[in-house]
Amino acid sequence: LVHTALTALVDRWRPETHSFHLPCGEMTVTLEDFAMITALPIKGHALIGPVDRKNWPDRVTTLIGDCPPIKSNRTSGVALPWLLDHRDEC
Repeated sequence: LVHTALTALVDRWRPETHSFHLPCGEMTVTLEDFAMITALPIKGHALIGPVDRKNWPDRVTTLIGDCPPIKSNRTSGVALPWLLDHRDEC
């Protein structure tokens, strides 16, 4: 990672519009951009549906076969670094 470039992007992020405001104009990250950066496939059906806070570890295990350890400051969701470390393929 180039920390100075990452810091510059963070400084230019506008949460109101979910985009970066650059000298050349406004830039939005698309699903295709994210797929290219993370090397995660975007083909197929989206993994969506209602998930209660109490059952999300079971749902994650059912969907991807494993679940990260539960942290007290996080009620649901899988952190991308954990996913990249533990899942080579979707």
